[in-house]
Amino acid sequence: MNAGDILAEVPFFVDVLDEAQLDALGTSARRVEFDRASTLMREGDRDDSLLVIASGTVNVSVAGRAQTVATLGEGEVVGEMSLLTGAPRSATVTALSPVVAFEIDKAALEPILLMSPTLFERFAATVEKRRSELDRIYGPSFAEVYLSSPSQLVAAMRAFFGRA
Repeated sequence: MNAGDILAEVPFFVDVLDEAQLDALGTSARRVEFDRASTLMREGDRDDSLLVIASGTVNVSVAGRAQTVATLGEGEVVGEMSLLTGAPRSATVTALSPVVAFEIDKAALEPILLMSPTLFERFAATVEKRRSELDRIYGPSFAEVYLSSPSQLVAAMRAFFGRA
């Protein structure tokens, strides 16, 4: 399993990037593995990366909420707001089984964004679509982790990547 093959199946990237950009991102992605019960991300931590789950399942939880916010698996993305805006993690993600993922960080995404500034708006539209889907599936509490509007997201992304 390689990152390029996985990314080519993930709507979060396929809906925004062309084939050459996907290949470049796949080349920069780093394979990471987690044992069952490992914490992949901790709410409140600062980071600038996301994980694309290649295999396994994870639990997404938010402090102060008694129940799991979501259970995610193969082909799903966690941590996109930290990658796109540098925002602190909005949830804790824990492995429910052994997990193989590909990590994409700011250094991997930055050259692609800077070569095509319209990608900021395209990622914001994809995040908005994702927010709507998550709101429908998991309820409004899950979608609260996102900024309130696509224009706010674009502004935060441009600032984070030095293109304000």
